[in-house]
Amino acid sequence: MVGLVSDSNANRLNFGDIGAGGTYKAVQLGVKILPVTPKAGYSKFLLWQNDGTKNGQPINAMTGQAGWGFAMKLEQELTSDGRAVGIFRYGHSFEGSAIWKQQAGLSVVLNDPPDPIRIKNDMVGVALNWVESVAEGAREEYNFEAFYRFALFPAVDTTLSYQSIFDPALAPSIDQSSAFSLRVRTTY
Repeated sequence: MVGLVSDSNANRLNFGDIGAGGTYKAVQLGVKILPVTPKAGYSKFLLWQNDGTKNGQPINAMTGQAGWGFAMKLEQELTSDGRAVGIFRYGHSFEGSAIWKQQAGLSVVLNDPPDPIRIKNDMVGVALNWVESVAEGAREEYNFEAFYRFALFPAVDTTLSYQSIFDPALAPSIDQSSAFSLRVRTTY
């Protein structure tokens, strides 16, 4: 179980305004459901509440309004060796607090895929996602994602990703767009 209390006025560009009194609170519970191997991932349930921002203006993924929501992730190994994993995610926000009303995703991940693309401890996966925005007049957005993660150096992972976005929620004149990304992550 994990808990969090933070300043709802903080964003990535400043330290926020802790004296304004708005807070974001969350509690998350993680459990392993029917693990097949010792390295099985955790399924999680998150419940959050947000007081909104001091001026009602949006910050990060919040609209600035007070509200609450929940999110869940169900993760299950699909093979006896634990290499193939299925992941289902769903989230719902209430009272217009988050920029999304609902979102869902279904992913399949293969750890240590077979040759010829295999590098030790790498991962390949695909995902289908759906988002319903709270913005008035926004469309329901869908996307397909494919990624490949590999160890560039010990403790440094690199991920190459492609996303095809259909009916972008806030861009009604665009039917499809693409996004490519390169992410480098280190753990210590």
